[in-house]
Amino acid sequence: MKNNPRALAVEALTRVFQSKAYSNIEISNLLNKSEMSDADSRLMTNIVYGVIQHKYVLEYQLEPYLKDKKLDLWLDLLLQTAVYQMCYLDKIPAHAILNESTEIAKKRANQGAGNLVNAVLRNFQRHGTRDMPGKDTIYDMSLLYSVPRWLVDKFVEQQGIDKTKEILQTINQPSNVSIRVNTNKTTVADLQKVLQEKGFDVKPSKISAVGLVCESGNLVDTDEFRAGLYTIQDESSMLVAPALDLQPNSRVLDACAAPGGKTTHIASYIKAGEGEVTALDIHKHKTKLIRSNSERMGYEDIISTGATDARKAKDILNTTFDRILVDAPCSGLGLMRRKPELRYFRQPEDLMNLQRVQLEILNSMVDLLEVNGKMVFSTCTFDDEENEQVVEKFLATNKNFELVPVKHDPAMDNSVKDGMLKVLPSDYFTDGFFIATFVRKN
Repeated sequence: MKNNPRALAVEALTRVFQSKAYSNIEISNLLNKSEMSDADSRLMTNIVYGVIQHKYVLEYQLEPYLKDKKLDLWLDLLLQTAVYQMCYLDKIPAHAILNESTEIAKKRANQGAGNLVNAVLRNFQRHGTRDMPGKDTIYDMSLLYSVPRWLVDKFVEQQGIDKTKEILQTINQPSNVSIRVNTNKTTVADLQKVLQEKGFDVKPSKISAVGLVCESGNLVDTDEFRAGLYTIQDESSMLVAPALDLQPNSRVLDACAAPGGKTTHIASYIKAGEGEVTALDIHKHKTKLIRSNSERMGYEDIISTGATDARKAKDILNTTFDRILVDAPCSGLGLMRRKPELRYFRQPEDLMNLQRVQLEILNSMVDLLEVNGKMVFSTCTFDDEENEQVVEKFLATNKNFELVPVKHDPAMDNSVKDGMLKVLPSDYFTDGFFIATFVRKN
């Protein structure tokens, strides 16, 4: 069934929820091994993301027909894929969904599994969808937007009810594709024109002067990408390099660099022979990604890589830097639009565990930063535990550091509070993000 989009969707979802795998990686792996048409590939991808984004709703709709039955994971997910198609994909006939799902169950297990799927889906078809709750309670919002209650509760506590609803209403919408233009090889206007001529509907980013945004399309498979004229990068992460206030002769440490998007952005400000970028990552195989990106973008003479835990960097580096970026490990809650499965895999204790790691990395950088040097701390999440609280605790134990306002474009003024920049997923339809800047005083 390697060319059956519905069967492959079930396979991808089973891998995601069984192994806490990333959906985009599992989709890519399965598509690479299949021989499906573009239409079937899109259907498979749609089903996978749709089930993850609406999982609680689908479970709620199936509940009356399953009672307390304990199903194998793949079978439960197969039923969810069917109900997703019946509820959200109105161009597919219900009988086709029902028949196909029954056949998948038979082939994957036995006649009994096929009979169960057939019975449940016919029951659902007969009775129609259950009414969804519509109040602004934590339970109702959790169900309606398929986000764990503890997360909704935290969002409400930190952002307020209205802002939480804005966030939840946007995270299940398809994300855009955004690219950062390599302005050392082309201009934003010229690249936009070239890509438009190739059929891509690209528009300038609202928050980054070097960004272009496209609703959909395979922007990796172009001659311009291969030539290093641009790289795939979310708009909000394009705000990090400018925050470092870089100069042509800056000596920069990118402490948690893979896969290298921000590293090459940093390098675009540096002049070869005058400045340099040292890019570290804890995983050796990921440093290959950084080198590959730097070569494609034309910055191999500026960027050098090393495989080490950033918390131990001070023990192996025998130099100091005037700029340091700590793009710290985090929960990734700001990525829920692009990686919707993250909402189900995170637990409340994860946030404090990650805070501890973030502080360890920041504290390990203290002696590597020169006096008057700048250190930028960034995350792709928007909860206080991994952001403002980290800043507060770092400053409390490092009296020779002070927080200074993040360097940013005036267009981002509304996203800056107390000198720190925080972007919510609903603000500009980008990833959620946080940036703070420290200066070493003495």
